[in-house]
Order: sequence, then structure tokens, then C-alpha cells
Amino acid sequence: MNQQEFISQLQEALSRLPASERQDIISDYQEYFRDGLAAGRSEADIAAGLGDPRQLARELTARHHIARWESRKSFGNLFAVVGAIAGMGLLNFLLAAPFLFYLWMLTMAALASTGILIGGLVLFGTFACNQLFGWPVIHEAPEVRAIWSDFAQGGPEGNIHIRGSNGERVDVVREASSGRASIHIQSSDGTVSLERNASDALGRLHIKDDTGQVDIGGLNWGLSAQGMLLTGLLLMALGGGGLFLCYLLARWTWRGLVAYGRYQVGLLAKARRVDD
Repeated sequence: MNQQEFISQLQEALSRLPASERQDIISDYQEYFRDGLAAGRSEADIAAGLGDPRQLARELTARHHIARWESRKSFGNLFAVVGAIAGMGLLNFLLAAPFLFYLWMLTMAALASTGILIGGLVLFGTFACNQLFGWPVIHEAPEVRAIWSDFAQGGPEGNIHIRGSNGERVDVVREASSGRASIHIQSSDGTVSLERNASDALGRLHIKDDTGQVDIGGLNWGLSAQGMLLTGLLLMALGGGGLFLCYLLARWTWRGLVAYGRYQVGLLAKARRVDD
């Protein structure tokens, strides 16, 4: 292989590097050829001493990505280091694929922890603003909850029916064994039904008149102010702890992987010098 063929293959294999850095590398190896020719060596001998230009390009690419990661530590640069090391054959597919999946899972865990932390901060901030400024208003009805629970759970099982002179009616149905209860109100204008399920939540609200009807399910009492504070603190603790754990895992992963890549690249460079 002569100089032109070697430089051409090297330049093609370095196509993923920035143009300025690629040109600097090509200039260095062109100068290396000139020095070798001046020392009386042939182009074929110099090219043979440098080895396969494609393998050399992979080594140089790995060095580039390692240096880039050292200057700016990020998941993107870490993925590039993994890809470069795998491309050199130092990390085969059976190891690279699970490792990339681990990095993806670590990224998702960090994003999830961030979301949990933000949710906790929002709840805590809402509670703090409510206590300091009275806004936003946190709606809670402990008296209504207590009355409703006493009605649903207390007393014998049975029904109450009240009839009005103009066709109005109120039906109260209570099932003490199952914990379900409902109130049904009917008049000439329409009907209203309110149901409570066994989990102490408002399960369904049904409103109907001559023009239409509304049916809402899955109702609940919502968070109280104290519940909002405790939930916010819990989410902040979980999110913050998750982020800290992800940070530690990422830091250990970065250090171990880059140290491995730097070590392997050094071995290749040392072997190349021995061959020369």
C-alpha cells in the first residue's frame, strides 16, 4: 500500500470526526510519510508499520470521543465512547448491547426521578403559597366526609323513602355489609344521584333534567392541606434520592468505562510502537 492509498482510506474512515480535526490528523500522517521517505524508507514499508488505516481510524476516533467526554461529561458523549470502543472490537456486541440498555435504563430512571422531584416541589409550593397567601385554595370538606361516612357505615342496613305531595321523592339506600350507599333525589325538574363506594370515595355523580344528563364517575375527596404537604415531601425525598443514586451510578460508570477505553487504546498504541 502506498501513501496515497493509505491516506485515502484513513480519511474515509475518519469521516465522522469534525473536518478541522480530520484535516489535522491527515496532515500529521502526511508529515510522518515525508519523514520516513527522507530517512530512506519506502511508502509500502511506512504504511505497513502504521497498520490497517481503518483500525487506526477507529483508534483515533475513540481517542477523540474520550477527550470530548473528559471536557464535557454527558450521557451523549458517554454513548459515543461506548460506540467507539465497541467499534474497535474491544467491547463485543454481547457486552455492548446490555451495557447500552443499562445506560438507557439509567437515563430513564434519572428522568423519572426528575419528574417525581418536580411533582413534589409543585405540591410543596402549592401548600406553602396556600399557607402564606391563601392562594390557591385547597378545597377539602372534612365535615361532609365525616357525615357521609357516618351515614354510610352507621346504623342498620336498609332504605329510607320520602315522598312529596307534588311527586318529589328522596331515596336513601344504605348497605352496611358492603359499605356502599347512595342518595337519589327526584323532582319535576330532574334527578340527582350521589353514590359512595366501599373505599370511602364518591364513586359516581349523576344529574339529569329535561335537556340532558351528566354522569361523572371516579370521584374522590382529593388531598387535604396536610396530605398535600406530606405527599409533596415524600415525592421530593423519592425524587431527590433517585437522582442522587443515578448520579452515583453514572459517575462510577463513566469513570470505569473511560478508564477501560483509555487503557485499551494505550495498549494498541504501545503495540503499534513495538511493531515500528
